[in-house]
Amino acid sequence: MQPASPGAPSVLQWPQGRVVNTSTVVGSIALVLAGVLATWHAFGQEIIKEPPPTAQEKTDQREALRRAAVQDQQKRKDYFARNCLKPAMSDSQLEACRAAYRKL
Repeated sequence: MQPASPGAPSVLQWPQGRVVNTSTVVGSIALVLAGVLATWHAFGQEIIKEPPPTAQEKTDQREALRRAAVQDQQKRKDYFARNCLKPAMSDSQLEACRAAYRKL
């Protein structure tokens, strides 16, 4: 290998006798490493899916929804009994009671 002059770019001598600029070699290695890292990052992350609910979880969810519906229905019945079973009511109260009865 010949010593490089101070202003000339550094060069490498390959075994077959070809001369390659060092900056080209370093740039090529950097591009290859960037490609490897990008591929590793893209395929290295697993997509984690939530497991499907079990039969017991589905049953528990349906039961919770049913209990909420029963509780809501009981609230409506209590409202109707509390506000609509009076002997004397105005027209606006009667209309409100009709609307509450329809929701039962």
